Amino acid sequence: MKKLSLFIFSMLALAAVQAQTVDEVIERFLQAHGGKERLNSITSLQVQSSLNLEQMGITITINNIKEKNKLFRIQSSSPMGGEESYTIITDTVGYSYMPAMNSPMGSTEASLTKFSPEELANQAYQKDCAGYFGQLVDYATKGSTAELTGTEKVNDTECDKVKLKLKSGQEMVFYIAQNNGQVKRLQVPGAVALELMGMSNAMKAFGGASRMGDRKIAIDYEKYKIFDGFPFPTKQSIQLGPMQLVIENTSIKVNQPVDAKWYVVKGA
Repeated sequence: MKKLSLFIFSMLALAAVQAQTVDEVIERFLQAHGGKERLNSITSLQVQSSLNLEQMGITITINNIKEKNKLFRIQSSSPMGGEESYTIITDTVGYSYMPAMNSPMGSTEASLTKFSPEELANQAYQKDCAGYFGQLVDYATKGSTAELTGTEKVNDTECDKVKLKLKSGQEMVFYIAQNNGQVKRLQVPGAVALELMGMSNAMKAFGGASRMGDRKIAIDYEKYKIFDGFPFPTKQSIQLGPMQLVIENTSIKVNQPVDAKWYVVKGA
């Protein structure tokens, strides 16, 4: 009888898990990250991060600036010093700037590239500043669709997998912890992963991004801390073959004025 009761309990628990909807999982995420109304109240998000390449003795500083419906800019210091590279997207245009570089890996001239309409549409999600994972907030209103695609453990944490298809057709898979609603992993195409981590321009300069093709990359998020009342991950990492890139978020500002310098496009 005891074994039968345990079996029935297990079947009921399994049925309950299977019965949950994608919106219930996303609601758990929303509550864990401050609630939908508070996330939608964010008008600007400014994140400063550092990437330490210990084997090379180099630290790269990354600034990620968002102003709601107006601006996205991600700017990275150069491993060789000198000018910084950046991507900027406003409500009408987008540019990618790469300074001149000389290194043992090769040399490039400074370039400013204007996005095509397709490229601009594909990166429109970058302007979403409703928290660190704004794409999930009011996803249907933004023209996206979502579905549950199973469960999987991330560093011993059981997660629900939510596949989000953006209006542009791009797909992102969010691994949302069952115990606390935090995003533990995001799986995206390699080029998108580099864009999100501020490494896109540097990799493009030497052809690294193009070699990835459609390969999927997982970004892991850890060490959540509270900034201005919102929980944000302070560590994110990706594995590129034998090399692991780890970025530490050192400063996160919410709803603070955005300096006009971030709107400047050199050479445009």
